[in-house]
Amino acid sequence: MTEGFSQVLERCRAFLEERQPPTPCLVVDLDVVRGNCERLRRALPEARMYYAVKANPAPEVVRVLRQAGAGFDVAGREEIELCLAQGVRPDSLSYGNPVKKARDIEFAHRVGVRRFTFDSLEDLEKLAEFAPGSTVSCRILVDSPGSQTPFGRKFGCSAEMAVDLLARAAELGLDPEGVAFHVGSQHGDPRAWEAGIAAAGEVTRAVAERGVSLRGLNIGGGFPVGYLSEPPPLTEYAAVVRDAVGRHFAVVPELSFEPGRAVVASAGVIRSEVVLVSRKSAADEKRWVYLDIGRYGGLAETENEAIAYRLVTAHDGGPDGPVVVAGPTCDGDDVLYQRTPYRLPLALRAGDYVDIPDAGAYTQSYSSVSFNGFPPLRSYFVGGEAGGVGEFAGRHVLAEFSGVAAELLDDPVFLCESLERVLDKAGATVCELTYKQFEPHGVTAMALLSESHASIHTYPERGSAFVDVFTCGHKADPELAVQLLRDLLGASVSRVTTIHRGQEDS
Repeated sequence: MTEGFSQVLERCRAFLEERQPPTPCLVVDLDVVRGNCERLRRALPEARMYYAVKANPAPEVVRVLRQAGAGFDVAGREEIELCLAQGVRPDSLSYGNPVKKARDIEFAHRVGVRRFTFDSLEDLEKLAEFAPGSTVSCRILVDSPGSQTPFGRKFGCSAEMAVDLLARAAELGLDPEGVAFHVGSQHGDPRAWEAGIAAAGEVTRAVAERGVSLRGLNIGGGFPVGYLSEPPPLTEYAAVVRDAVGRHFAVVPELSFEPGRAVVASAGVIRSEVVLVSRKSAADEKRWVYLDIGRYGGLAETENEAIAYRLVTAHDGGPDGPVVVAGPTCDGDDVLYQRTPYRLPLALRAGDYVDIPDAGAYTQSYSSVSFNGFPPLRSYFVGGEAGGVGEFAGRHVLAEFSGVAAELLDDPVFLCESLERVLDKAGATVCELTYKQFEPHGVTAMALLSESHASIHTYPERGSAFVDVFTCGHKADPELAVQLLRDLLGASVSRVTTIHRGQEDS
């Protein structure tokens, strides 16, 4: 499914030898990220792919996946802002976290996100109030005994409850798209998707009997990576999905999936340094090998030894012996592998490097901020299209207006013309103008630019509007566009946020 770890390791090691960055650090090969994305999409070409941003939220990763045509599964406001700042269109975002604050739902809706997942009546009612008219899917509980990092019962509801919730979604004026499920991360058994698809088919039929027609199915993520052993090929997972959909759905639904680990894990190599090699007694057969990275520095998935990473050293091939592998902090739980039988070279000494392949997912995003004074895991990037990924530089301005006349905020033609006028004066050329009018009031007007966008979402009853202007690859001035639009509407500005490549200055 992915490029061989030795090839990725060789390229990342070449970078490390040339640059000599301080350890621990993560090196990500963006060409491998793109290749994994393309392989996943070839395996399931009928499905819309939404990359799970939480797996690795680096702006560089988001940009290369945007260029590859992926959508993005986001968990909250920060990930939405990150994606928008990298030029992702809001209609390519799916807000998949079923645990959401009302203000985050409202923010997402304001900037143009229209796709949400829920699993409770409370969240559904918040969506109806703060994201009216949006497309929603209900996440159901699925048992996943083969997952190395299962979700347990934290997310999802029973199939019976899902039927009631989806019918209620239609009554609340939302657009119930379908059913979502997730079998758990790093799942080694392709047959696990069968149960979720079967349950989703039952829900779809039951909801149809209530007069609501569903059209979608989100099969989540969970596609595994070969850490110490190779998983079944991705084609086998795709075959199970197609077969199950064909048997459990009268009409093939619009499929979507949310891979994260399968996109970025094999693209990353962590370099760590041995801090200490010791024994607990003279007779102890096992050595303790302490690295400068542990559970708090990026290897959180070693909790309960769930994910067993490959460890590579310059001494491999020589005599070895059993070890316990631990992190550097003062926490007694910062032990990576004690039960799992790891062996490392007897020649290994303090100061030697230990490289950890397949570490591009759930490492940097899990690293803590300064626990025991240790800094978060540093990231570096290699690969990417020449003149493409590396040259990206954009500005993203988000503004909230208040005190605007209601009749202006409910006039889509005026709003589209206003957007075009201010963008022209700010140095941007509009390629396309679109709008959507909501009942009873409110308009979203959007202007598409070259690799950029601008939009205004209005709340006439409150006299307020939310403006979003992103520019990339040209000299247009998004701050000027926002100022001109403010003057044109006679608005007061409640808040302005400017983001440069994902770093926010409010």
